[in-house]
Amino acid sequence: MFEIPDIQLNQYGKPARIMFLAPYAPDAPDFSKKPYTGNGGYPQYHYNIYKAIQDIGYDVVSSSKPYSVQFAKGNVDYVFSLMNRFAMSRPEIFISSYCEFIQVPYLGAPPNIRAIAEDKFLTKMVFRSLELNVPEGIGLSGEKGIPAQAPFPGPYFVKKRFGAASGGIREDSICSSWKAVGSCARRLMEEGHEVLVEQYCEGIDVTVPVLGGENPVILGYVQPKSDKPGSIITEDLKLHDHLGYQLVSVQDMEQDIASDVRKIWSALGPMDYFRIDYRIDFETGERRILEMNICCHLGKSGSICLAAAEHGYSQADLLKYIIAYSMDRQKNLRQYGTWLI
Repeated sequence: MFEIPDIQLNQYGKPARIMFLAPYAPDAPDFSKKPYTGNGGYPQYHYNIYKAIQDIGYDVVSSSKPYSVQFAKGNVDYVFSLMNRFAMSRPEIFISSYCEFIQVPYLGAPPNIRAIAEDKFLTKMVFRSLELNVPEGIGLSGEKGIPAQAPFPGPYFVKKRFGAASGGIREDSICSSWKAVGSCARRLMEEGHEVLVEQYCEGIDVTVPVLGGENPVILGYVQPKSDKPGSIITEDLKLHDHLGYQLVSVQDMEQDIASDVRKIWSALGPMDYFRIDYRIDFETGERRILEMNICCHLGKSGSICLAAAEHGYSQADLLKYIIAYSMDRQKNLRQYGTWLI
């Protein structure tokens, strides 16, 4: 499926020095695991990824402070950032944008592609332009308000327009009426969030993890387990993950999904790794794309590692591949220009 590369060396012939950034990344001087704060499994997850990159053989410096990226140039060869959420508006593209500015290779995708993926409504518009099947949707905010009349037939599904780990999704996110949409949307807007209202899709969630490459590598098809109405994935399920994931057969949809991936890759690639999240109704054969995630979960119990393990690959193999591919695709980054003062 893919070849496992050697670790990448810097210009001095030594293992590349990597800056690891994440909200719960270990900090100097002791680089110990952060205490549990009720934020799901993130402290353990970030510590495990830090250790896994070290165990591969890379020289790793770690920080939980996003502004540490200012010190990357001249000090590290690569920035491995899982810093998708922190205290600023639209934080998802900060690290990649700053790395472009200082011309240091980084994990993920270019800032403009990250922006498309992180804005679920914008993702929907782009995918629709690619003639991919997506549910109807509308973006709502406190400034725009909530339309008096429904813009499309229900039932509806209400979630954050920007967000991760199913943040804000509860059982009442499935709304049978536009009145119920108003109540659910106002709750999220009062918390300071923009909202995405979609036409609710019957079926189950199926996520498709993909690795970048000369041709994108589809690792498999994974269902996040759910015991909620409509088999939806709520915030508490994502944070505490007591049900986990399972591999699923997509029956005769493999070629159609591969076609979807090729269209997305052709328009938005290259990307180091990503997930495409579907809602599939196996009774009717209908599949609809909900969103795309870049720099998503790489934990051993998550969908990407689970799919890779089916082909005999370990988490370490994935990390080796992702870092090597990412550094190779950005090998000319420093040739974009030099600063003139």
